[in-house]
Amino acid sequence: MRHIALLLVPVLLGACAAPGPATPPPDPSASATWTTYQAEVSGVTPGPGDSTVTVEVRALAGREGCSRDVRVTNQQEENGVIFASIVQDSAESATFGACPTFTPVRVTITAKEPIGRRPLTLNEQAWALRGGAYTRCSEDLGCDPPADRCDPVWTRAAVRGLDVSRHSQGSVEACDGTWLVMTVPDDPAACGAEPRPGCTVDTAVRRYFLHNEPAGWTVVAQTTTGGCDAVLRAEPSFPRRLCTDLKPTGRYVTTAPTGPSGAPPGG
Repeated sequence: MRHIALLLVPVLLGACAAPGPATPPPDPSASATWTTYQAEVSGVTPGPGDSTVTVEVRALAGREGCSRDVRVTNQQEENGVIFASIVQDSAESATFGACPTFTPVRVTITAKEPIGRRPLTLNEQAWALRGGAYTRCSEDLGCDPPADRCDPVWTRAAVRGLDVSRHSQGSVEACDGTWLVMTVPDDPAACGAEPRPGCTVDTAVRRYFLHNEPAGWTVVAQTTTGGCDAVLRAEPSFPRRLCTDLKPTGRYVTTAPTGPSGAPPGG
């Protein structure tokens, strides 16, 4: 019996010993590779104070390592515009779907002098003060679009809203402020922005009929034929004086010059 008791003592002592300090679990973000990315700016408000604005940011969220240290960098003031970059560090944003949600964060930008109505450019996006509140400016129309909807600023924006190449440019045939008629080639740069020697572009040119809406020009009809039939079928109130003399659009055809040898490369 004595031998059994001696054998049990160390077991009992070990079982009743007070536990030592717990080892903290490893921090997965400590060894992660953090990279700086632009943060999404969701809003801007004036203040606090006349030299400061508050920037509302949607920081990445959803798991550990999505976002930290949302901050303002590269702040400059030039030609009456305040420029700044709003960034965040993330160890997960490069993984698709790793950060499916957002959390609101606020940062402030303080200018050297009162900001007043000076525009802001945050992450290359312009914001302007209108009626005491900042609104995001249009990438196509800027912060102060002209009142005249026939102005090239508005007609160029209309082309960018069409299903055509980004290199396409429109030719205005008629515009009365309410209705716009213009022809636009589908893809005038099919041979590349710098055309390959000897390459020929042969693309359709379409005529677009557009109506002036609060947000801009909206397509009513498109066609390659002349006259009024196509647009009147879609919109009987369209004024005939703007379409009666229209001719079929034809095609956009151009050939890039060949190389010095007189033949395309490889020919």
